[in-house]
Amino acid sequence: MKSKRRFIPLVFLGAIIMSLLVIVPAFTDTGAVRFYDMEDTDEDQEWARQGGMVYVEVEDSDLDVNADLSGASAEMHTLDNERTFYLMNKPVADANGDGFVNAQDVSVVSAANTAMVIRVDRAAEDGRVDLLEPYTGDVLVSYEGAVANETMAQVKSQADPTGIEVMLTETSADSGVFRGMLTTTSGDSNDASDMLKVGKNDVITATYSDEDPSRNTSKTIQVETTAPVISNLFPAHNSSDRSDPDIEFNVTDGDSGISDEDNIWVIFAVDEDENGSVDREYKYQVSEAPRGDVDEEDDVFSVKQGLPSEVDVDNNATIYWWALAEDLAGNLKVTDRQATVEVNGDDVTDLCSSANFPDGSLVGLNVKDVASRAEIAGCQPYAVRIDNQEPSLESATTGPTWNSDDDEVNMGANDNNSVLVVFSESLDADTVDNSDFTVEGTSVTDVQVEGKNVFLTVSSEISSDEEPDVELVGSVRDVAGNRQTSGEDTAEDGIAPTLTVSVEGGNRSVTDGSIKITIMADEDVGTPKVTISQVVDASASDNSDTEDVDEAMYALSDGDVKDGVLKSQRSYEVSYSASDPGLYNVYVTANDANSSNTGKAGVSKGPIDLSDDTSAILFEFDDAVGKPMVTPEKTDNSSPFISIDFSAEGTEYEDNDGMDLDSHGDVMITSATLESPGMDAMDITDMLVSTDQKVFLYKASDLAKGDHVIKVTATDDAGNELEDEKLTVEVSEREPFELMLKPGWNLVSLPGTPTNTSINAVIPADHPASTILSYDAADGWMTAIRSEDGTWLGTLTSVDATRAYWIQTDSFESINVDIPRISAGTSVPPTIALSAGWNFVPVIDVSGELSHGDQVSSSEYFNGVDVNRVYTFDTLMGMWDVVEVGNENLMVGYGYWVHADDDDVLAP
Repeated sequence: MKSKRRFIPLVFLGAIIMSLLVIVPAFTDTGAVRFYDMEDTDEDQEWARQGGMVYVEVEDSDLDVNADLSGASAEMHTLDNERTFYLMNKPVADANGDGFVNAQDVSVVSAANTAMVIRVDRAAEDGRVDLLEPYTGDVLVSYEGAVANETMAQVKSQADPTGIEVMLTETSADSGVFRGMLTTTSGDSNDASDMLKVGKNDVITATYSDEDPSRNTSKTIQVETTAPVISNLFPAHNSSDRSDPDIEFNVTDGDSGISDEDNIWVIFAVDEDENGSVDREYKYQVSEAPRGDVDEEDDVFSVKQGLPSEVDVDNNATIYWWALAEDLAGNLKVTDRQATVEVNGDDVTDLCSSANFPDGSLVGLNVKDVASRAEIAGCQPYAVRIDNQEPSLESATTGPTWNSDDDEVNMGANDNNSVLVVFSESLDADTVDNSDFTVEGTSVTDVQVEGKNVFLTVSSEISSDEEPDVELVGSVRDVAGNRQTSGEDTAEDGIAPTLTVSVEGGNRSVTDGSIKITIMADEDVGTPKVTISQVVDASASDNSDTEDVDEAMYALSDGDVKDGVLKSQRSYEVSYSASDPGLYNVYVTANDANSSNTGKAGVSKGPIDLSDDTSAILFEFDDAVGKPMVTPEKTDNSSPFISIDFSAEGTEYEDNDGMDLDSHGDVMITSATLESPGMDAMDITDMLVSTDQKVFLYKASDLAKGDHVIKVTATDDAGNELEDEKLTVEVSEREPFELMLKPGWNLVSLPGTPTNTSINAVIPADHPASTILSYDAADGWMTAIRSEDGTWLGTLTSVDATRAYWIQTDSFESINVDIPRISAGTSVPPTIALSAGWNFVPVIDVSGELSHGDQVSSSEYFNGVDVNRVYTFDTLMGMWDVVEVGNENLMVGYGYWVHADDDDVLAP
């Protein structure tokens, strides 16, 4: 480091050398660094906080360097016939080192002609210069003057190990003490703005690099981010007192601690008209405030603050209050009654921002709305009500109840056993009993107190138009202890009329035209309003009345509103004709004489519940019988079951997803005839069988080939008639089964028994097959070979579906066999007898629909029987193939060797 120049005469040399032993140890203080307290710079700053200020000091006299003001840097002054003027950089230094500041330490020349020296009479350390003669004009003064110098300190934290450089400025021109400050932040450090990032429980280190002697000096300070804890707050929120309240609480801080009792405050905000807006505010440092007291023991501050007389609160005013405390690090705590608040029905976090709390420093609490989160920085206050007035019975209403889910009165509950009595203020529930009240015409069996609302449960129902007298006959007290023993009121009618609505034919009835809706009221009402809306699929375009389309199963279209027509006392009717087939919803409202009580019946908007116990009032409009379908339309079976299916009647107005809105699907066939080719129409009405009045069956027999016409007349539940609807069944020739062969030995079977099982009928004489074999466990091998005339000779005389066959041929020519379907009625499905050992097994097709080569599941075919090996034969390859039952399929037209351990019966 540079030092001030000094001229040291020899006469002082010895004394200086002798003093070095004293001076040298003093260098240990050179370059000292510390964190200083801004409020008292002689004290150290002991703690820092996030978002606060940190003050850094370096003491290094070596940096106390004078300015050499000469040449181009000489100081200019303008004189007007003056002898005396003052230099700017002071104190003026002893430039020539003679131990004094005098005229020899200052040189003055003319600015216009620097060769012109202006003689100085005297110069002083305080900057005063006296010339020998007055002078007019600009002069240049050369001298050494003390200035406030600057240096740098490196400041870092654990959150930012790199840190920032902080500029330190000398406190005065010759102090040798340099000070600067920085701001701590939770964000990124910013060297240009002297902002240092710090974390929770961080440590800040300030380092100063001294050049002479060369060394680094450091100092640390602890960061605390946790504000003090304020606990055991009294009194409870929304309590009442008949006198001035005493606020009590404890303050603790486990880190830096509370420096002293002066760092604890209480804020009172007075709401004189109890509208939630602050009319007056008072902030007290408890240790200095009237009626304030702070006791400290084991780092716990017990605080008590009464309401000072200057607050001067009248009766029935609300006092909001907050407790504040600041720890040694500067972290401020403001009490917050609610960490969460309700916003649009949801609980949201609402943490108190102590830094933004309007505590009176800039913008106070006056006219602030304490219910507004923004106006109080989320710091919810506690409240005490000053109350010296007894509660009064203000009103009574029949019907309301308490909604505990929303903590509010349900005015539309329409409870015939409930009376709401409202007092002017909240009551002490422990002072309220059944016997404290009477209700005209009934007795009180229970009471429920919710603030200023008292709900009386009565033993007998109050009619919807009744207005009984309610009287307080006992003694109740408000929460402040004020007693009331009297009060009465005639209860307002708070019970809506009960509307009984029915549709002609019953709920969910069906009509083919107009329908009558009847409304009955249990008290006198105005004209009922009846809204009739079609129930539509939620994805339809006319569902604007549905609040949440995604959740709505069914929505409502825009409705038609009709006025009920008075038919007799309290009885009304509406006749309505729908325009489009569909399901319709009925919603009815009517006001009683009070006009504020609206009776309601039905459902006013979607989603509509279509379950059996729905509260919706519904009816259906059906203007036609759904067209029937006939099955089969085409068949090669001459004795089929014919089905006449009216299922479309029950789906005439289903929704877009196929959900059935039509609950009336029954029909009655009043007439049915069958007209066959070449025959007169035959009445088959009584031959039709149905189990559900939707599908009707007719067992036909020996139908000729051609078109058979069924003519049907039917009516539906709504009374619509479908007359002489024609349905056609076409009976055609059955295609023969084609058994495909390959040159060589073919292992084959027939899927059904031929019309003619004779071997000569199944395999005619003109077919190139030459040998046929079959096997039966009981009879052994059976054989047939061609005779000279082409007929078959041997022990095998017939071919059927009970066994497999070997057929030898030298051609690809197929065998075409007439195989009828398995007959309905008394026919028994086929079975195959299995013997222990090897069996020659066919693949039988019960459906009659499969062709040669179609696959059949082996696991299903052999279901219920125990077989351990299955083979078939590949004719072209001349190889046996193993069939793995369960993994491979069988094929129609193929034959199989099947080995069984025991006798069994295979049911295909």
